Amino acid sequence: MSEKQPTVSIIIPCYNCEQFVGETMDAVLAQTYSDWECILIDDASTDGSADVIREYAARDERFRPVLLERNVGAAGARNAGLDTVRGRYIAFLDSDDFWVPEKLEKQISFIEETGAPIVHSSYRFVDEDGEFLPGGVKATDRVDLRLYMRNTEIGMSTSLVDGQQTGEFRLRDIRLCQDTNLWLELLSRGFVSRGIEEVLVHYRVREGQISGSKFGMAKQVFLLWMGIKQVSLPMRLFSFASYAVNGFRKRMQTPD
Repeated sequence: MSEKQPTVSIIIPCYNCEQFVGETMDAVLAQTYSDWECILIDDASTDGSADVIREYAARDERFRPVLLERNVGAAGARNAGLDTVRGRYIAFLDSDDFWVPEKLEKQISFIEETGAPIVHSSYRFVDEDGEFLPGGVKATDRVDLRLYMRNTEIGMSTSLVDGQQTGEFRLRDIRLCQDTNLWLELLSRGFVSRGIEEVLVHYRVREGQISGSKFGMAKQVFLLWMGIKQVSLPMRLFSFASYAVNGFRKRMQTPD
């Protein structure tokens, strides 16, 4: 008899996140939906991250460690996880973020009810101690390519993708905005992401992260936007301006 395949494959890339990755995996263990596998990719960390990953894998066989000998970056680590997924649904989770216990259950129920190929949720910012910070993102009901270009609201850790509908996909190995590029590619194929307004994810902001490389990210987003040929040039420019304004709002407005 063949081994039963999990319904959900969770992909967690990890690089030097020993301080937080245990809390992230605890949030996975706390999920009310239990038919999952969690692929933990250690991207050649130089701290004790790999040891923490091994410890959790020894405790629960649903955790599947992938220990890379060479650092390949966030996109490469996620692609290493995509190479081994067995579930129909694919969820991404960063190694310092964490989910509320009902996250997977509510998103899978939503996909089953609506037939959505992708679903995301609202999220809040927390500090290194897990305390709430001002700001966050409130999910819109339906996000297509044009709406996403005006407001990049799909957080990587909030997403759940129905791989049966989308088919195989990969992350592009670029220095910044790999997640933004992924959603651009999927939405450019005609898929839409449906949003759940409830906050299901806590996005951790680590010291120095807010002020880091904002110009570099804006430049990368501008280049990505200019490459979307399905949208007219004036609309691409308008969308980039809207993206910049909405990026500021994320730090100021708090979802309900």
